[in-house]
Amino acid sequence: MLNVTTLKRVFKIGATEVEDENSHLPLNDSVRLLSKHFPQFRHTRLYEEDGVVENDKLVFTLQLIPPKTNG
Repeated sequence: MLNVTTLKRVFKIGATEVEDENSHLPLNDSVRLLSKHFPQFRHTRLYEEDGVVENDKLVFTLQLIPPKTNG
């Protein structure tokens, strides 16, 4: 018998982990909803193949833009 397990989708923003409450939606729709509360999502692009399985979770790591320096 084949068992199917659905992994929870989690986004890493630096050291913070944000659990995706809308994991039933496609990745793009979920990122769009999260960008209302986390503006870091607006400056990155995530693909399905970027997800890495860690401890029964599908983890997506956001690549943050470097901080601007004055000078």
